[in-house]
Amino acid sequence: MTQRHMRDLIEQARDLEPRTEQGRRNFLKLCAAAGIAPTLLSVWSGAARASNPKEIVLSAWGGEGRTAFRTAYMDPFTKATGIRMGYDSSPDDGKIKAMVENGNVIWDVMDLDGFEAIKLGKQGFLRTIDYSVVNRLALPGLASDFGAPAYLLSYVLAYDSQKFGANPPKNWADFWNVNQFPGKRSLWKWMGGSLEAALMADGVDKDKVYPLDTKRAFNKLKVLKPNVLLWDSGADSLQLLRDGEVSMACIWHTRANAIQRESKGRFRYTWDQGLASCDVWSVPKNNPAGDQVWQFIKFVQGIEPQLKLLSALGNGPVTPAATEEVPATLRADNPGTPENWAKQCKVDPAWWAQNYDATLQRYTDLMSS
Repeated sequence: MTQRHMRDLIEQARDLEPRTEQGRRNFLKLCAAAGIAPTLLSVWSGAARASNPKEIVLSAWGGEGRTAFRTAYMDPFTKATGIRMGYDSSPDDGKIKAMVENGNVIWDVMDLDGFEAIKLGKQGFLRTIDYSVVNRLALPGLASDFGAPAYLLSYVLAYDSQKFGANPPKNWADFWNVNQFPGKRSLWKWMGGSLEAALMADGVDKDKVYPLDTKRAFNKLKVLKPNVLLWDSGADSLQLLRDGEVSMACIWHTRANAIQRESKGRFRYTWDQGLASCDVWSVPKNNPAGDQVWQFIKFVQGIEPQLKLLSALGNGPVTPAATEEVPATLRADNPGTPENWAKQCKVDPAWWAQNYDATLQRYTDLMSS
């Protein structure tokens, strides 16, 4: 039996921990099928942490991010404090809720969208950030009671310069103009940036996009839909451009930087009307490491860790001190560089915390119809 299969069986067993006599019988049957004793559950998830209290488990996304987080954040923190770091992936809402509700929290700190932190915090699944330890000083609007700023990320307009010559697209109005700028467009399957771009394409000033006029945004999306291909992953967003399936795409700035370098400038992007957002550090209720987690967040908000992450992935620093220290060679790639920041629309996490689920359903229905 593989470790992944074992973990899956244990998770199923934990969900059936006996609250009724029938639940007890089902619980014991599943434990027997897995070839484990019921007491092993605590060994798997809890006892190991109890025997090693000097450990903090970070939940973030995989791929290149895992390597970068290890290099920029986790190893330096362990070296500085002696506190070991563990890593787990996929910090989605469902897992967080299940951990807290079942009293089986194994994560200490999570990389979340700002709006997710607000929503989960208000629902009672997250701890309030201790800003007596953690740095709240960041670009305006990024910090919340349940999310400390981690790094900046933007959605930008990327395009194939070979298709447009001396007249490249400059804004979202051009993105929507398939007559003057022919070719398919690409938007994210999960909606990020799409509604804001639609409103700016329809003439809304970048500083007046919020609160979103969703009716107006969806009407504008309907116009473009026949020319839209959806991307699912960051790699997918670039492949659509490389293969010539789309001439423009609304993609993460980190991917735009990568394809611009890789193609030696054939594929380019603009910060004009970019959608600037911020991921945050959040802490689940009853996290095993307790208040030690605030030391980790404070550490990774330092100048050197933020600059290391910018160099590795292109995610921008969130504190003014770190932004000032960005080397000249990376300023053009950093969403938080003042001249880049000034050109962008600032995504409002508070609005999305209230409206994300219903709006995503409408977006999915439209794009799949």
